[in-house]
Amino acid sequence: MTKKVVIIGGGVIGMSTAFHLAEKGMTDISIIEKDYIGSGSSSQAAGIVTCHQWNSTSITARIKTLDIFEKFSKILDGYTFQQVGCLNLSNEEDYNLGSELRDLQDSLGAFSETYIGNQLTEKFPDVILKDNEYGVLDPRGGFSEPHFYIPALKNKIKNMGVKIHENEELINFNFQGENIKEVITFSKNEILEKKYNCDYLVIAVNAWTNLALSPIDFKIPMKNFIHERFVTKPFDRKLKLPVINDRVFQSYVRGTEDNRVMVGTTQHNPDNYSVENNNFNIKELKPFPNALEFLKDSLKDRIPIIQNKDWDYHTVGLISVTADATPVIGPIPNMNGVFLCSNFHSGGFAYNPVAGMLISEHILEGKTTIDSNAYLPNRFEGFKTKEYLSKTHKLEDLEIKRH
Repeated sequence: MTKKVVIIGGGVIGMSTAFHLAEKGMTDISIIEKDYIGSGSSSQAAGIVTCHQWNSTSITARIKTLDIFEKFSKILDGYTFQQVGCLNLSNEEDYNLGSELRDLQDSLGAFSETYIGNQLTEKFPDVILKDNEYGVLDPRGGFSEPHFYIPALKNKIKNMGVKIHENEELINFNFQGENIKEVITFSKNEILEKKYNCDYLVIAVNAWTNLALSPIDFKIPMKNFIHERFVTKPFDRKLKLPVINDRVFQSYVRGTEDNRVMVGTTQHNPDNYSVENNNFNIKELKPFPNALEFLKDSLKDRIPIIQNKDWDYHTVGLISVTADATPVIGPIPNMNGVFLCSNFHSGGFAYNPVAGMLISEHILEGKTTIDSNAYLPNRFEGFKTKEYLSKTHKLEDLEIKRH
């Protein structure tokens, strides 16, 4: 009998999961999306990826994600991974404190190039460093444009036989003992309740995770935060800059495929944002009033080309952060066939290829090809989750590692 998989969430995580399952031979895969594909934070993302992460698990996972992005550049029509390099900027003190981490990254294959002061400007003329500032470049890093990646991946999985149901909300799911058996939804298009038999359920909704988990007695200690970015009007030449994670100014910068500059920040440190119900729409979010002025002032000497440039538009999304600032990927404890793939802080786009791969391996093999125990949902068993969820947090309360 053919096994059935239902995936809740039609963002990049849900679509990546569908791709890897279909590639491994599963033929009955359905994605349920309450709005339209990519309509949540996926479409608002900066799309930045680097394998220069903070522990061996995430470094190994991000190396694999880069492998897959490079593969996607070859097999997804209309999409190219922009492998311009990803640069972490820091002052001398921070750079020296990171020597052991750089050794770990190097030992795992996340190689780097280091530039000091004007050395970086010689390589990337649109970037200025002070003499005592350091740039550590991940030459494999880069970015994806969400408005190209999302439709390209959607078309790919549709051609692989994945069924996509848009404008359809999750209502409930039913079990037979500890085994998932049925998902119940409401179709806003057909104005009727629908039922899907399933052997496996994957919840890949990120900011809505605990709402989706409402039918069961398991929650993730997580908080959502507003994340804003601004984009200039196009330049009349090709930009000469990598992706930049700027620890000095707590911001990031990247070019775009059409020669604009994108800048982003969470420096304003807002209180966590509560998503109260499924009626929430990402378009309701607004940037903080002084965010753009903060970025322009901070980066005027770092990226001088933006000083007098007109700004065209902004995007605002949510980053979703667990209490330990680590993604949740794997089976929910004590429930057969239910999996989470969520809460990727500011790196959801960077994780999506490997996250989908890991969930597909959990489903089909019962284990993963890389050590991903740090991502398992069962790490929160015994955690005081209800108490955590009842409190308001600021971003500074959590150990956030960008992209």
